[in-house]
Amino acid sequence: MLNGGTAMIAEDSENVVNFRVVRKCNYPYIFIWVVYYAWVVVFTTWWTASPLIDKVYGIGTRNILHSVNLISSAVFVFVLKREWYTWTAKMGSAFILVGMAAFLLFKNEFPVLSAASAVITGIFLGCVNISILIPFVFILNNTEKFYAVVGSNILISILSMTKDSLGSSFIPGIAGAILSFAVLAAGLLAVLFFKEHDELHENKESVEMPSRIYMTLVINCVFAALCKGIAKGMLNSAAATSSMPVMNIYYIGGLVGCILYFTVYKRTRNAIHLAWNITFGSMTMGFLCFSFMSHIEGLTAAFSVFTGIGSTMGMINMYYILGVIGKKYNSFRYVQLSILFIGICGGLAGVMLGNLIYEVDAFNLSVISSIISAGIMIVFLMMSPILTKTYYSDEWAEDSQRIEVDNDHMYMFRKYSLSKRETEVCRLLLEGYTLRQISAIISIAYPTVNTYCTSLYRKLKINSRTELFVLFKDYPINNKPH
Repeated sequence: MLNGGTAMIAEDSENVVNFRVVRKCNYPYIFIWVVYYAWVVVFTTWWTASPLIDKVYGIGTRNILHSVNLISSAVFVFVLKREWYTWTAKMGSAFILVGMAAFLLFKNEFPVLSAASAVITGIFLGCVNISILIPFVFILNNTEKFYAVVGSNILISILSMTKDSLGSSFIPGIAGAILSFAVLAAGLLAVLFFKEHDELHENKESVEMPSRIYMTLVINCVFAALCKGIAKGMLNSAAATSSMPVMNIYYIGGLVGCILYFTVYKRTRNAIHLAWNITFGSMTMGFLCFSFMSHIEGLTAAFSVFTGIGSTMGMINMYYILGVIGKKYNSFRYVQLSILFIGICGGLAGVMLGNLIYEVDAFNLSVISSIISAGIMIVFLMMSPILTKTYYSDEWAEDSQRIEVDNDHMYMFRKYSLSKRETEVCRLLLEGYTLRQISAIISIAYPTVNTYCTSLYRKLKINSRTELFVLFKDYPINNKPH
């Protein structure tokens, strides 16, 4: 289980869930993230597709929208500059609305034009995805990010349950089209209120990140492939063979996951690690339940709930931590790599694997996949103490539970030309750690730590820790050892 501190209630005035610090000027960025992102997931992705949406768009068109969207996002994140986001969001939104209207107009009589409209829409979905990701990462504070990602996943679950139940009382195609276009237009309306932000035009240098932070990219990639790909294929198989409302139970699990995520950040310390542990544990239980569903029918509901909890908490954690780290280190490169890993390496791979499991419909293949997936989740759980030790020596993990990241002080060290390791040792010295404690935290030998300490003292032209505290008197001391 989690290794890295006992649970404790955070101060309401500093805790990230404090809604009072949400700024009105940032409502448009939060609103579009909640509504537009929910629309993209619910109405265009393979992850939440249903027979109702198949009748609106068609299986082939939905796959085009999803695949082109993922690829386009990965391209635009390397093409767009941060300061362009206002006009690219507005331009992209206009093309999306026109493309969707053309698709619905031509889909019955002009299949070729309909397919072309779907491709154009998918391309500009990618453009808008990145255009709203930029203010999400670099403008919103942590609290605003938190409510944006939790709110979007709540809406995803509600919309998904709604669209799946519409078929019983409405003409599926008409109802789906009206609901889809209304949600899309409502979400994109927020771009009219986007404003230029001076901080995105400043040539503020990125802060060098510890290389271990890139481990988050690997976790995100594996998670996306397993939980949004293989698990979805299993859900489709279960829904096709079970008399239970598998997908609705899954969405209920998603709502439970949102509540759990909020509670974890409200009531515990080291929330990021506990959130991932619940995610990995839920997915492990879900995969194991799937392995024995053929023998115990009741496990179908358990599989759906556990998968809903785990996949939802994982998606929330992925995008929230992406926002925290990106802003903490002012690193657009981390954002670019995150989209590449989540969208291409994890997303497309997951769709292909999930489709394979569902279309082949081979029981043995599904069971083997579930056992392998459960094994990978168990490995992540076993790695939890290592991840906790690795992450919690980095300030971004502590910052993820605060209202705002604190990265201004990281520029204090630049003018002294300290190396990456010297900066790391200097920060830990300022936080009150001894040289032996620092040796254990960053996993290097004590004599080496002493060498770094001597070197940074020479560069700073000081001779003692007292002088170090005086020199960096404005450095915030947030993580004192107990």
